[in-house]
Amino acid sequence: MIAPTTPQSLKLRHFFSAGLLFFLAVSWAIAQVVPYARTFPRSKAEVELALKDMQASAGQKLPIVDGFVGAAPQPLDQYERAFYQFSIEVLPGTSGGATIVQVSAKITAWYKDKDPAKSGYQVLPSNGRLELDLLDRLDEKFGNKPASGTARALATSGISAPAPKLNLGSDQNILAGSGHPLPPPEGAAELAKLRAAREAEEKRMRVLNTELQGLEEIKKNQARPVNLVTVTKAGAPVLAHPSDESRLLFKASANDEFEFLDVEGEWVHVQISGVSRGYLRRNAVELPELIARRLEQPGAEASAQAPPFRVAREESGVFPGDWEPLKGKTVKIYTVQPASSDPKETNARAKLSFAVSQMRKFISEATPGAPNTDGVVVIFDSADGGLAAATTVNIQQLANGSMKEDAFWQQAYLDPPETFQTRK
Repeated sequence: MIAPTTPQSLKLRHFFSAGLLFFLAVSWAIAQVVPYARTFPRSKAEVELALKDMQASAGQKLPIVDGFVGAAPQPLDQYERAFYQFSIEVLPGTSGGATIVQVSAKITAWYKDKDPAKSGYQVLPSNGRLELDLLDRLDEKFGNKPASGTARALATSGISAPAPKLNLGSDQNILAGSGHPLPPPEGAAELAKLRAAREAEEKRMRVLNTELQGLEEIKKNQARPVNLVTVTKAGAPVLAHPSDESRLLFKASANDEFEFLDVEGEWVHVQISGVSRGYLRRNAVELPELIARRLEQPGAEASAQAPPFRVAREESGVFPGDWEPLKGKTVKIYTVQPASSDPKETNARAKLSFAVSQMRKFISEATPGAPNTDGVVVIFDSADGGLAAATTVNIQQLANGSMKEDAFWQQAYLDPPETFQTRK
C-alpha cells in the first residue's frame, strides 16, 4: 500500500533534500582546505629557510587537472588553465627541536561551459598529490628519505587529517598503512602520452639535426670554381678595354669575384655576367692559384687562357642512367658549366677534352683506401647539354697508357651521342 502524499510529507522531503545538498556542499568545501602535515626534526627557522629556498609559496601552472584533483563538480576535461598555490603553516612540534609543516593546496581552473554565461574560474579540491610532493621534497632537501606513509607523519605530528587517496610519499603506490597495492594514479595514462609525445619530438629533432648536418657537409664539399678572380682594392675600375682611357663600366667592391678569361700584359680579362666582359688591373686583383702558377712560368702568359668549362658541383651517387656497365653502381658525378660564351670554345671536341681531363684528374687524386667508385660521370649543364661517363677500370687503362683515347671513347657512354660528334 502506497502512503498518500500530503503537504506535510512534501515539505519533509524538501527539507531532507536541501539538508543533504547542504551537507555535500560543506563536505566538498572542507575537502578543499584539509591540510596535510609532517614533522621534521629541524628548528622552525631552518624549515622556513628551506621552504623559502624551494620557493614553495610561489604559484605554479598545472599541465592537466586530472591526477591532481579530487571529486570535482564538473567533468575534468571541461577545465583548462589550471593553477595551484600552497598555503603553508610552520608550527612547533610536540618534541623539543621538531617542527610541523602543515600544507594545503588551492587549485583553480577555468571551467568552459557550453553556455558562456556559466563559464568561469572555479576552485577545485586537491587529492593530496601536490601537498605530499612538497613534503617529500622538503624531506629530501634535509637529506632524508621521504616518509613511507602519510599516516605515519600525521600520527607523529598529532594533527588529524584524512588519509589521501594515494601514498605519494613512498616509492610504491600503497594504501596508507594497509600495504595493499593501488591502481595507477589518476592522469597516469595522460602523463604517459605526454612523455611519449615529448620523446617522439626529441627524436624528430635529432633526425632533423642529422639531416641539416648532412646538407651542410654536402654544401661544404661542393666544388668552388677554380677560375675566379677576387678584387683586392675597393673601387677598382672595371673598363671596357685594356686601357686607362677606355670607358668605365663600373667600380668593383673589395672581395667581388669574376670569372677569369685571359691576361693581356698588366690587364686581366674577366667575364662579368652573361656575355658582358671587362678588364681589371692585375695589381687590383688576386688571381686563382692555378693560373697564378702558370703565369710564373716563362712564356706561360699566352697559355693562361681559362678552361672552357668549370666544375659547378661534384658529388657521389648512383649512376643516373641505364648503361649496363654502371647501372645501379656508385659513381663520381661532376656537373660542369661553360666558362665561355663563345660556342667555338665549348664545342663537341672541347667537351670530350674537358671530360677526359676531369676523369684523369679523378684517378690521379683518388685516395688509397677510399670507398670504391665504379665510374666517373661528367654532366654538361648548358643549352646543348650532354653526359659523358666511363668506368674506373677504363679510365685507369687510359691513364697508364694501356688504352688509346679513341678506344676509350668507344668503350665510354655518351648521351646523346650526336652532342659529342666531332667533324674531322
